Amino acid sequence: MPRSRDRRATRARPDACPGAWRRHDAADGALARFRPVGGATTARELRLLAGAAASGGAPLELTSRGSWQVRGLAGRTADDLADTLSVPDDPAALLDGSGRDVPCGLIASPRSTLLDEPAARVAAGLRGRTDVPGRLLVALEDRVSDGTSQTLDVRDRTRSTGDVSGQGADVTVVVTGAGSALLLDGTDTGRRHDDPAALALAAIDAFTTHRGTAWRVRELDDEARAAMLADLDGVTTAGVGNDVLHPGPADPTRLGPAADGTLEVLPRLGEVDAPTAGALVALLDGGATLRATPWRTLVLRGLADPAAAADRLAGLVETDPASRWRGLSACVGAPRCAKSLSDVRGDLAAGVASGHVGGTVRQHWVGCGRACGTPGGRVAVVEAVAGNDEMRGTYRTVVRSGKVIE
Repeated sequence: MPRSRDRRATRARPDACPGAWRRHDAADGALARFRPVGGATTARELRLLAGAAASGGAPLELTSRGSWQVRGLAGRTADDLADTLSVPDDPAALLDGSGRDVPCGLIASPRSTLLDEPAARVAAGLRGRTDVPGRLLVALEDRVSDGTSQTLDVRDRTRSTGDVSGQGADVTVVVTGAGSALLLDGTDTGRRHDDPAALALAAIDAFTTHRGTAWRVRELDDEARAAMLADLDGVTTAGVGNDVLHPGPADPTRLGPAADGTLEVLPRLGEVDAPTAGALVALLDGGATLRATPWRTLVLRGLADPAAAADRLAGLVETDPASRWRGLSACVGAPRCAKSLSDVRGDLAAGVASGHVGGTVRQHWVGCGRACGTPGGRVAVVEAVAGNDEMRGTYRTVVRSGKVIE
């Protein structure tokens, strides 16, 4: 259920979301998170991330916000990795020349080249800011280039499928044939602007001005939300008529090769091991580009032969739209998390192998009530049950909607 906005949430501390330099101490070592600009990841970055993950004894991981996660790091190793990933004069790099990462999640329609430049400008406007909480999520969606909506008029496009607008972002900017529209916490504000990057940054500025101690837009009370919108009135125009935009689906996965030169693949449970990373790097060295998605898939763009690329990745990732692994995700579980009540990923893999799990409802398996990594949208959370040894490996299912935790 959505959080009530009768009063503003009061936080006693700043959020502690991990980043490139601020790490989380897990049972298997330090955890660092790297936030790609709209999911963009180069061959060099992927090679470095996968190598660091392998040295820590774990696969490279995708998160529910399209970020990369490296586990099992020692302090000096983590610092060296962040230093090495810093790239001068590249607005889409994981870290800029000063070593600054993007302070919050920034996702974009992974198949769209239209949003590459706006995403880079939003990232440039965010780097180095300390007033932006790590829990904030910003999304840029393309409803102009999407093949599902190219032949539709502007009003029909307001209900086209979309992709990242269904991920529960705080600030979503949707680009249509009529300009850019602003959604806050999934609701169309009616505010429009010609420049998607400027609109996103204006909304972030309005949020940070009025957020108090809130981490997410959904935590604001009505007074703070009204103040946000009042700030935006001076830099935006009003929508026309009944042109109201609605969020897209929570799971817009389109696995397999496509005629537009793209290939979407699914690493099981968002884990990219060394052989998979090597195969992906070879495709990137051959001219393809890579985008990580918040539904824990990877989209390869610019492929001369997507079907041949799928063949090269066979056995390493899922490319079949009917795969039983589609829609399944999990927290890291025991033994890598000390709070987990079970080996969640092992139990889930056994369920898929037996044919009892997968292929229907979106499920996120977790080892405790914190439900870390729960994706946006409606999802069945399969939670480990506490108890004696006889209860180990027992789960209960709860349905949650719109909860995004990393």
